[in-house]
Amino acid sequence: MIVDNEITVLVTSNYEKLHNKLLENNFSIKEEYELNDTYMINKKTDVSNCNILDVLKQCILVRDIVGIKKELLYKYKKYDNEGDILEQGKVECPVYDIDKAVKFMEAVNYKILFKIYDKCIVYANDRTELVVQLVNNKYIFIEMEQTCEHIKRKYSGIEELKEDINSYDIPFDRNNYFVKKAELVLKEVIKNNGDGKTC
Repeated sequence: MIVDNEITVLVTSNYEKLHNKLLENNFSIKEEYELNDTYMINKKTDVSNCNILDVLKQCILVRDIVGIKKELLYKYKKYDNEGDILEQGKVECPVYDIDKAVKFMEAVNYKILFKIYDKCIVYANDRTELVVQLVNNKYIFIEMEQTCEHIKRKYSGIEELKEDINSYDIPFDRNNYFVKKAELVLKEVIKNNGDGKTC
């Protein structure tokens, strides 16, 4: 299992304003890609009677990083009583066809719970790297990982990640550094479907 720390915050402005703020802080775009996640869960799971985070712990993702890789993905996350992430990791299994991967999961009694469409834009300056995520044409997040690819930096842990992002005057909610995009989307799905049993 790959284990790495990260933080995710919710942006409180539109993308244009965020982009301009990042440029003011000497960030530039390093990479752009699209990530499509299909969250699947065992058909016997009664989503309406489970804690949202417990539901997400049971999900298998069929992930398509468009033009880069396709995989089945299990995300492991351990939370404290406040819902903050204490530890996380992932297990990846490469696949060659997303539709066939979904059909395989359906054959072993899984169903599609919801989907996330995520346009990812990687920004970096000489000391900080972050990913702006435009999710389902509704939410904007900033994610920072402990290990950076473009600037070859490794943060010591969560506190150093928080300290770094807080050093910039960029518009995000500083009350939560562990925003869970899947949780927000799943809450919408349950609300829209009434009892949540058929997602």
